[in-house]
Amino acid sequence: MPQTPRHSEPLHQREQLRLGREALRQAFLRGVGGATLLTQHCHLVDGVLREIWRQLPTRLQVPQRTGLALVAVGGYGRGELFPDSDIDLLILGRDPATATQHAFVETFLTTLWDLQLQVGHSFRTPAECMEEARGDLGIATTLMEMRFLGGARTLVRQLHEQMRTNPPWPPALFFSAKIAEQEARHARFSDTAYHLEPHIKDGPGGLRDLHQLQWLAWSGLGDGRLRHLQQTGIIDAGEYRQLLQARNFLSRLRIGLHYAAGRREDRLRLDLQPLLAAQLGFRDTADRSAVEQLMQNIYRVFASVARISAIAQENLAWRIAPAASSEPLIDGDIALRQDTIGFAAGHPAEPVLPAVLKLFRRLAEDPQQRGLDAATQRQLHALRRHLRPQMLKNDPQARSDLLAILAKPEGVYRTLSAMHQCGILARLLPAFGRITGQIQHDLFHVYTVDQHTLFLLRQVGRFWTPGHSDLPVVEEARLRIDRPELLVIAGIFHDIAKGQGGDHSRLGAWEVKRFARTMGLDRADTRFLAWLVQHHLDMSGVSQRRDLEDPRVIQDFSRMAGDERRLSYLLLLTIADMRATNPDLWNDWKGMLLSTLYRGVRSELQHNPIAPKDRRALLRARKRDLLAALPTQIQAPAQALWRTLGSDYFMRYSHDELLWHTQNILQHPGQDTLVFARPRQPAGTELLIYGRDTPGLFLRITSALDKQSLSILDARIDTSVDGHALDSFIVLDESHAFAHSPDAQQDLCEHLRTIIDGEAVSVPRFGLRHHGARHRFFAQNPVVVSVDNAALQRYTLLEVTAADRLGLLYQVGEVLLALHLSIHGAKVSTFGERVEDTFFILDENGRKLAETQRERLRSALLDALQQKAA
Repeated sequence: MPQTPRHSEPLHQREQLRLGREALRQAFLRGVGGATLLTQHCHLVDGVLREIWRQLPTRLQVPQRTGLALVAVGGYGRGELFPDSDIDLLILGRDPATATQHAFVETFLTTLWDLQLQVGHSFRTPAECMEEARGDLGIATTLMEMRFLGGARTLVRQLHEQMRTNPPWPPALFFSAKIAEQEARHARFSDTAYHLEPHIKDGPGGLRDLHQLQWLAWSGLGDGRLRHLQQTGIIDAGEYRQLLQARNFLSRLRIGLHYAAGRREDRLRLDLQPLLAAQLGFRDTADRSAVEQLMQNIYRVFASVARISAIAQENLAWRIAPAASSEPLIDGDIALRQDTIGFAAGHPAEPVLPAVLKLFRRLAEDPQQRGLDAATQRQLHALRRHLRPQMLKNDPQARSDLLAILAKPEGVYRTLSAMHQCGILARLLPAFGRITGQIQHDLFHVYTVDQHTLFLLRQVGRFWTPGHSDLPVVEEARLRIDRPELLVIAGIFHDIAKGQGGDHSRLGAWEVKRFARTMGLDRADTRFLAWLVQHHLDMSGVSQRRDLEDPRVIQDFSRMAGDERRLSYLLLLTIADMRATNPDLWNDWKGMLLSTLYRGVRSELQHNPIAPKDRRALLRARKRDLLAALPTQIQAPAQALWRTLGSDYFMRYSHDELLWHTQNILQHPGQDTLVFARPRQPAGTELLIYGRDTPGLFLRITSALDKQSLSILDARIDTSVDGHALDSFIVLDESHAFAHSPDAQQDLCEHLRTIIDGEAVSVPRFGLRHHGARHRFFAQNPVVVSVDNAALQRYTLLEVTAADRLGLLYQVGEVLLALHLSIHGAKVSTFGERVEDTFFILDENGRKLAETQRERLRSALLDALQQKAA
């Protein structure tokens, strides 16, 4: 075969693509529909590919009939091509392929790559395609959507006929495999599309779920068009229209997302939402921003797709693989089938509300955890408009059934989620309807308010699952929950007032009182629910920002809690709330802090506070126990060491920690600085630093820890009467290297020692800790500094809230050093991209800060931190 240049640049085709894509972009900005844009993009690329396919034989000087076929597969085969999506191609040939055919395929693909087309390709015979499809569900799926582009059409017909008459995956097997694949995909998104940065393609209710219906229809019905689903009765006419509208809206949104990002991007990032909202025609109003309108519209579309998909998939399942026995068990008005529950007669009895709630009560109490059948879901969605909240007030049986649902924590998440999906929950609780799709543009929530609330209820249900929690205090508290429905109601209403302006806890307390009166609850229960909702943030705040060794902190919280019952309810509500906020934010350290607060307050409520004389007795007993645990030869040096440390030191550490400190310090006499590390249970690494207290010590320590990429969770700082600093840090290393490797721990200790002693210099790093778009988005939020003398008995409380970034603690330490202020303790809490750093400080005379000092500190910190942030 004559040698030709590897490829000559097809300038006119490059220009054809550029002009065509720009025209499509302008059409998008003019508001042309998503379906039209996808089709036109396909036509543009089809034309270029067909032209190259036709011209290539002349360029290579080979016969026009190469015996090959060019086929579009996957999304491109379906006729949907997004601006930056891959162009999936299958080149069909016969076996064996000739050298000429191989050269043809290689040059064809190289030409496409020169045009900077993102091509995914395979070169197979029809028989090879069938063999690969039998072993790979993904390949079998892409072949369903093949579309002829050029070449030997008979090869495409042959493959299509084989797929039709002898499918690589029989319909029943294909159906079950695709459902399992969908469940795994949904699980990656926590089974919800209600993320603040939703995935438009793969999230539940997204475009992939629409494609799933088409694949299932192709396999089971021989036709993958959505219209065919309506024609065969799988969905009704209204559902068909909703799916078309959803497909057009999501397609247009994804097209805009590709344009805005300048590349393939399927996650609607926070920083892109304002631009997309404007391009899709949303405008700010007095009540809601354009972004809020966009996001709520997206969530409504997701909910619609998810609801209709569930109905369609169940109907398809019955069409593809009818159950051996389709006769349900009739129990009054309820029909029980193998996997579903529904109305026996296909519609509820009159009156409607008691019949609906009776059905959902049966769902909540069902030990087999069946779901609602498709016909019932469709019926409930139609009935939602006939329900009113006042119906509850006038119907004792309906109220009784709803309270029974709420009293089953194991089933309440599943049941209320079903009520939410059918639109029933928002009709009975209008306040819940107002938070549906309500976004929370803050640094730590990753779900909408309604989805966060449902996930909280899922966490509550897990408290009733034996062995689920690894926190012993959870079981201790759960045993004191005498009315689970009260905990569930508080969970439903804890964030119900988000987005209304003002203090959502106080407004939520008012909402829950109104609901309690509607439900006929007595005054005591009503007041208790209002108290829980109003104080649902207090326990997490105190545990993570206050000195839990300070008796006043425990006493103040005990007065707020009032009794052990209320404390137990509040603990479970707090844990469920924190764990449902963001799956990445909960850690064992936060669990330990909550456990410490809970047990300290319980002891106080049981009338066992530590009075001054008891405190002295406890101190003597603690030293006596420590002494007994030490070898005889070091008992005298230990007592000498302890005399240099104040009584607070012995009250804030456990017996094990005090023993560890004493043994390590006494085993290394005479050294300037001692640094020790050990694994900390349940998480992290515990560091002990003992040496001469010098100005800037905190700076050097934080700089060194930062260089090791260690996050400080807690710091306890003591100064002895002879001028020594005894500092304890709990640090977290995501790689767990220091927690599990003795050698790594030793290296860390030596590195810290050299920096503290001035033998080495550690320059802190500054800038964002994370570089994702979400972090950059929230990094623009203002720094907040609070300096408070009233919160703690002995110290001034300094709180700094800012975007999580490198060098933040170092900067705080610089300011404190410059103002001659000393740190006596610190807590660091991370909420996604935000940190809340709390410091217990005194002035150079060991006193709380005066008003002028507090204002000077606040001003200096704002100047320093905002300057670095900029």
